[in-house]
Formats: sequence, structure tokens, C-alpha cells
Amino acid sequence: MPVVKINIDNKELNLECGDGEEALLRKAENQLNSKLQDHRELSTLPEAKKYLMLALIIISENVDNYEKEKKIELILNEIDKELLELESKLIEGLNQNA
Repeated sequence: MPVVKINIDNKELNLECGDGEEALLRKAENQLNSKLQDHRELSTLPEAKKYLMLALIIISENVDNYEKEKKIELILNEIDKELLELESKLIEGLNQNA
């Protein structure tokens, strides 16, 4: 297993990861550091609480995005249903005129 050196909140860590997962780990490293920059108020918290709050922030954003995606999916399904109905009516009209 590859060992990847990452830096989170100015702390170097050596982490093992699966083959080919290095890029994903780097993206996670960048996201965590970005969130820490966005939420500087976390810097005064004890380390465990800081990372708990960071996890809650990221998870709440993911839940919010998931709910938005579900609403969009429902809207797209309705649009698809209406398009199929219109297509059916169009074909029916063409068949009547033939």
C-alpha cells in the first residue's frame, strides 16, 4: 500500500491508502484545508472538537447537496414524463394525418 504524506492544518501526516487512491486523498487534503481556512473560528477550539466541527460542516453540506439533487431529480423526472406525453401526442397526430 502506498504511503502518502499529507499536510492538514499545518500538521504532516503519513497515511496509507489503496493503490490509485493518492489523488483522492490529495483532494480530501485540499478540501479539509480549504474548510479550515473558510472557518477560521475553529482554530481556537481543541483539536478533537475542531475536527468534529469540521466533519459536521462537511457532512451538513453533503446532506444539503443530496437533498437539492433529489429535488432536481424529481423535477427532471416530471419534465421527462411531460416530454414523453407530448411525443406520444405528436406521433398520434402524425399517424392520424397519414
